[in-house]
Amino acid sequence: MSAAARELDADARCPVCGAREPALRYRITRFRILDCRGCGLVYLWPRPSEAEIDALFSQLYTSGEGSVPELKEYYGFCYRDEPDNPLVQLYERWLDAIERLHRPGRILDVGCGTGLFLAVARRRGWQPFGIDACREALAHARAAFDLPVWEGEFADFVAEDGGFDVITGWDVIEHAREPLELLEAMRSRLAPGGLVALSTPNQRSILDLVAGALYRASGGRFTWALEKFYIEQHFLYYDPDTLADSLRRAGLELVELRRELTDLRRLTLGPGLALVLRTLFAASRVLGRENRLFAIARALPGGPPPPAPAGADSV
Repeated sequence: MSAAARELDADARCPVCGAREPALRYRITRFRILDCRGCGLVYLWPRPSEAEIDALFSQLYTSGEGSVPELKEYYGFCYRDEPDNPLVQLYERWLDAIERLHRPGRILDVGCGTGLFLAVARRRGWQPFGIDACREALAHARAAFDLPVWEGEFADFVAEDGGFDVITGWDVIEHAREPLELLEAMRSRLAPGGLVALSTPNQRSILDLVAGALYRASGGRFTWALEKFYIEQHFLYYDPDTLADSLRRAGLELVELRRELTDLRRLTLGPGLALVLRTLFAASRVLGRENRLFAIARALPGGPPPPAPAGADSV
């Protein structure tokens, strides 16, 4: 066992394949960023407690305060159902993609937050349902949008008879402590022919490429740029390959995957940082290193593949 691996406690196993002895990718202020040697997933360790994450999301939805000042206004857009809201515009594009594959029906948004996505979907003919663990966000979903939403964890949610035509999870899977259980639960609650649609940060992005180069060039001392991307509420960092792998393990097959860029209108940026990000994002389009992923999947015929033999994914 390497010296780096000995620094990691026994619980630092890959949350997807269970492999032990991950490689140390980065060491930042509070956390280590690890590379799974089994399936390639990049993940954060140690994970904050559930109580810490619950308190963080309550704060983000109410004041916008958090460890990344650039996100201060980010969650504020979740409350505005207006045509010029960049988040509404994004939801319209995602629904365009979904509706090319499935006509409007029953839609469940996992991690629905304030309910803005469901409000947009309802206008387009979808019958909306939502679930989230953040009480403050759900209060807005009920009061402002009059949506049928449940408070709690999706794993404890029992679908009504018939299931859902589409289940969405926008920026949800990266927060999952048990990502395969989440995906399997989504698949199990689909109606026949239903779809799962997800969004998540793209680990294989221009941000990791540049921030990682600065980290290595400084001998691991320059972590500021990395800590804008690797943040405490994101436990998992998917790229196109590892996302497709997790979907397959959960009995889902990818039918559409595209790379996207964060809309800078949602970030709180000074002129200098805004210029840097616009330049990096322009380069990312050329390099195929956009910082976001959007995916649509459907259930595999016959369900998930059989699990690998014990130890097959570990080294």
